[in-house]
Amino acid sequence: MTGTPKVEGAPVQLVNFGPAGLERPGVDCGERILDVVGALTRRGHHAVSAMVDLISLPEWRLVVDTLVTGATEADYVTKEGLRLGPPVTRPPKVLVVGANTYSHVKEAAVVSKGRTPNRPMIVAKASTAVVGPYDDVVCPTEAVTMDYEVELGVIIGQAARHVTVEDAYRYIAGYTVVNDMSDRNLQTAAHEDVDFYRGHYLGKSYDGFCPAGPALITPDEVGDLLDPASITLRSYVNDDLRQDSDLTDLCFGVPELVSYMSGVMTLLPGDLICTGSPAGVGAFRNPPAYLRPGDTVRTEVGRVGVMVNRIVAPGNRAG
Repeated sequence: MTGTPKVEGAPVQLVNFGPAGLERPGVDCGERILDVVGALTRRGHHAVSAMVDLISLPEWRLVVDTLVTGATEADYVTKEGLRLGPPVTRPPKVLVVGANTYSHVKEAAVVSKGRTPNRPMIVAKASTAVVGPYDDVVCPTEAVTMDYEVELGVIIGQAARHVTVEDAYRYIAGYTVVNDMSDRNLQTAAHEDVDFYRGHYLGKSYDGFCPAGPALITPDEVGDLLDPASITLRSYVNDDLRQDSDLTDLCFGVPELVSYMSGVMTLLPGDLICTGSPAGVGAFRNPPAYLRPGDTVRTEVGRVGVMVNRIVAPGNRAG
């Protein structure tokens, strides 16, 4: 099966700005943001009200190019005081690839036996876990094992089913930074006596446990990951470097993941894939180093972006 041809257009960074749940797509133009919805509405086009509407258009890159080229002052908003949300508000699916870096498999040898999976290990998060790149994240009172994981996020742009590895890039709208947070006790069902009863989904799905952003970076700006060593993965907790690797660490690369998942389910525009995190997570440090209210987590993906999220106690969330 061949994919939809790549949409041509200049490299672009899309952002999703506005109050939580009401975000709208824009183009990062430096000091200002081009308001895509407002610009299209002023030109008589009313079909786009959210990021998914935009990236679902077969030629959305050309639409954005045309807006940028012909923009007027009325099409821009200033960044000052503007909240950035996740690149996609409430993604249709948030798919998480577990144990997908060689370094993480090694550090987790007590449970992984040091062996990489034969096929990608796919778990998921609730879409309500997704928040913005600078939003505060609440540490629930019961989540005493709150953990961080920096990852490259892949945002699907076109519906994909039975996609070949060779065609996988055709279906990707862009990339972003993700912090795949978990409550390890709930994830591993520490309350159970049998390992079979693991709760990956709930353990990863507390509200706020998936900061994403700060932008959707188009594939041509990243080079379709042709130089994976240049895509670094780093996380810091209170300025302490915790994770430091790059995409050469991935057991299964981005096209393999898209192909594999699309062989089981239809991937939809706006779906977010969290591709895997390197060694250095809190659970496997000695001693374990979990997040607490008052901590600040900085997550970076080279050539893609940087996020900073404060960990706060219940009732103290802002943004």
